[in-house]
Amino acid sequence: MRPPLLRLISMAVFACWVATNAAAATLAGETLPDTYSVDGKSLVLNGIGVRTLTIFHIRAYVAGLYLPNPSHDAQQILASPGPKVILLKFIRAASKSRVERQYREGEEKNCGDGGCDRADEAEFDRLVAAAPAVAAGDTSTYVFTGKSVRVFANDQLIDDFTNQDLAYRLLSGFIGNRPPSPELRRQLLGLPDD
Repeated sequence: MRPPLLRLISMAVFACWVATNAAAATLAGETLPDTYSVDGKSLVLNGIGVRTLTIFHIRAYVAGLYLPNPSHDAQQILASPGPKVILLKFIRAASKSRVERQYREGEEKNCGDGGCDRADEAEFDRLVAAAPAVAAGDTSTYVFTGKSVRVFANDQLIDDFTNQDLAYRLLSGFIGNRPPSPELRRQLLGLPDD
């Protein structure tokens, strides 16, 4: 083999390797990246799922959970101090009142029996008030650290909530014991079908 030909083959193999390793996960026609960078640390996509609404299973958004290391254990993820990210990519538009209603339904499901600290209520209300309407293709991102949650809409910071319990409750709302749907929880945790 001549050296230029060998170089071309090597470059083609390298390009294919880069393309497959830079690939992203696609579900319901929406694509999420395989990694997400938080404060200079690269997190990997742990699981990807679709949130459906109503008995008609209307697809609302695709969600991805990013972690420093893959895990299927929700309690271990919730207890870990390292960064975590929930990235939502919306399939359907929703008005501000609809977005607020979804937050309130999640709050009722997770805190309706007095399971949440009343001191979190003011910050949760501030989060709900700041949440914008969404269009198809918009993103919402929750960046969890050991002490806070930063909330972004289309990569624009909405607010940084330095309430550790609120951060825990928001993440638990996706992967804890009372998720928006058991199927979404299972998919985010990368668990097999039941």
